[in-house]
Amino acid sequence: MRKTWLTDVIGTEKAAIGLVHLKALPGDPLYDAEGGMNKVYEMAVDDIHALQEGGIDALQFSNEFSFPYQQNPSKEIVSAMAFLMGKLQPEIKVPYGANVISSPTDSIALCATTGAQWTRGTFSGVYSGNLGLVNASIGDYVRLRHNLHADNVKMIHGVVPESSADIGGRDPLESAKAAHFMNLPDGFAVPGATAGQPVDMDLLNGLRESMPDMVLVASTGVKYETIEQTFSVVDAAFIATSLKKDGVFENPVDKERVRRFMDKLKEFRANL
Repeated sequence: MRKTWLTDVIGTEKAAIGLVHLKALPGDPLYDAEGGMNKVYEMAVDDIHALQEGGIDALQFSNEFSFPYQQNPSKEIVSAMAFLMGKLQPEIKVPYGANVISSPTDSIALCATTGAQWTRGTFSGVYSGNLGLVNASIGDYVRLRHNLHADNVKMIHGVVPESSADIGGRDPLESAKAAHFMNLPDGFAVPGATAGQPVDMDLLNGLRESMPDMVLVASTGVKYETIEQTFSVVDAAFIATSLKKDGVFENPVDKERVRRFMDKLKEFRANL
C-alpha cells in the first residue's frame, strides 16, 4: 500500500473520516432556540463518542443542518462552529478536519483557528446549482491559508459540487487535470448527486488512472456493502449517512454501525 500524507496526518491509508453533522446553528431557520447551543453541543458529543468508540479513523465537522445553505454564511454560523469545536476539544481523540458549507474562506479560517488539519470544498471553477452561480477563487484561498500560517491545513478539492454542473460544460476529469497542474491541491473528492448517494466510480477510476499519486476521497454514499469497491480506488472516504441509525441522514450516529463498518474496513486494509 502506497504512503500519502494521510499516514502522517490521520495515521493510516484507506482512512474512514466520520462526519459530525452539527445541528442547525443560531441564525439557521431550523435552529432550536429553546434547546440552544447546549443541545447542539450535547448532540455533537454523542456523535463524536459513537464514532470514536466504533473505531473511526478521523472526524470531519460540518454545519450540515444549516438548511438552506448560503453562498456567504452568516457570521454567527462560523462563530458558533468555532465555539463548538473549542468546547468539544476534550472529547476529540482522533485527528479531525472541518468545513463551512459553501464557503472556502470560512473553512480555511476555521481550520486555522481550531486545529483542524484539513478542509474540503469547491475551490475552483464556476458552477450552477441550488445556490445559484458559485464562482470559486483558488488563488485567494491558497493565499489566505498561507497568510494565516496554516500551510499544514490540507485542502481537498471537490471535483464537482453536489447537485451542480460546470457552467461552461467542462468535463469533470479534464477540469481536475487542470486543477492538478495549477491549483496545488492536496487531494480530490468525488461526490454522488446528494448526501448518501453513491459516488461516481467512473470519475474516480478516471482520476486514479490520470493522477496515480494524488489523494482521492469518496465524499458521499460509502457504506458497508461498497467498502471493497470504493476503497480499492480511493485513499479515504467521508462517511455520514450509512453510519447513522437505520442509515437515515437526519438520525444520530449508531456506534454499532460504525463498529461493523470499521471491522470490515480494517480487514480490507490488512489484506492489502
